[in-house]
Amino acid sequence: MKVCNSYGTSKTGRRSYRKHTFRVYYIKMKITRPVKKPVIIVLMKRVSFFFFVMCCLSLLLYILGTIQNFMDKTERMLLNITVTAGICLTFSSIAGVFFTLLMFFSGKFRYIGGLVTYALLLLFGITAAFFSSSILILANGL
Repeated sequence: MKVCNSYGTSKTGRRSYRKHTFRVYYIKMKITRPVKKPVIIVLMKRVSFFFFVMCCLSLLLYILGTIQNFMDKTERMLLNITVTAGICLTFSSIAGVFFTLLMFFSGKFRYIGGLVTYALLLLFGITAAFFSSSILILANGL
């Protein structure tokens, strides 16, 4: 650990009017680079996160709309958005599971958490799309 003293000298070498002295402690650390992830894994993660947030927000707006008495047309539009986002979340999660399994079987075992997360997102997307479409069917009449 090195100590650096600073006394506030000017360019001419004369001491300035400030009489503050302070010590700066710094430690030499070895700089390491983060682990490089494949671009397809990062892309699948971001796409799945986008559709998950979109699905959750449209479900939240539908629930708030039923409490606040939104118009029927608006509630149906929110349910259609939820169905679309749920289906897109399902497909992106299937692709994420596929690419994560490819990475897992190539010997990179650190992707097991991503595999579990994609499986949970897959179940969430299927259930959100199923319940939203069933509410739409019931709202339109059998």
